[in-house]
Amino acid sequence: MKKNEKHLSPDDPFPVMERMTVKLVREYLEKKHSIIVPIGIIEQHGYHLPLKTDALIAEGIGRLIGNRTGILVAPVIYSSYSGGGLPGTINISPAVMSLVISDTLLSLVSQGFRNFYLFLCHGGSENNRALDIALKLLLRTNPAFAGVMIALMPVWKLGAKQDGWRKAIREHDWHAGWLETSMVMALAPDWVRMQDLALDPEPWLSMQVEHPDNYQHAEKIVDDAMVVARQGQRPEIKVGVMGHPESASPELGRRIIEDIVRDAAKRIMEIEAKADGVYKEVSWIPEPVMLT
Repeated sequence: MKKNEKHLSPDDPFPVMERMTVKLVREYLEKKHSIIVPIGIIEQHGYHLPLKTDALIAEGIGRLIGNRTGILVAPVIYSSYSGGGLPGTINISPAVMSLVISDTLLSLVSQGFRNFYLFLCHGGSENNRALDIALKLLLRTNPAFAGVMIALMPVWKLGAKQDGWRKAIREHDWHAGWLETSMVMALAPDWVRMQDLALDPEPWLSMQVEHPDNYQHAEKIVDDAMVVARQGQRPEIKVGVMGHPESASPELGRRIIEDIVRDAAKRIMEIEAKADGVYKEVSWIPEPVMLT
């Protein structure tokens, strides 16, 4: 058992918030005011992985981090924007996603939670930009968050080993490739359907591997720089794998997960030791104003 890891009996619901009762959460808040909030989505992950892949990773690894740190883990948030359009994908607009997460945090703040660790496991570019802006505005405009700390912890920024996210990013294994497939193999092996593994044909596969947003195309009524483009998923893409899932294995998934849990727990405990509820000025360089 790790240093900070809580020993749980089989019938102990902690750290899973939805399994706990009002009494148990109240008792937790008498001792701690921190909470891990996993964020995922329901979206296309090829023919071999479940639609819940991102949420499954957020939920499963989030609970492991909670167990190791002794911090409560909120129910996973599914309301996110994918941008994909294959069957089963549920798109919530980035604006609505921002409101859902903001209201979730506000509800938890009203109960006494003060330190939030948002464990982000969905990497959509539009989603991430909207979430970043929403959190900054929440802290800036809502007095209820005067002494509240929010840490945004994307899963792809966690872990020290070179065979995890860093290796996957170097190899352009963006989505439903060996990385995510390995993790789902480790977390929920019965949910993986390698017998149904399929890839989009060329050149669409290589385009998606080259850049994760290449699954989209842009259209304009008039091709002028000042005309806003309409973007959407390329109709030629039917599978949506951006990587090489054939290289996946449950053993690799377990190593990647342990690496993420170890790094996340270490970072959280370091932050917890310094979180005093007082905002202090830090270095900040505004982005340049683009007028040209």
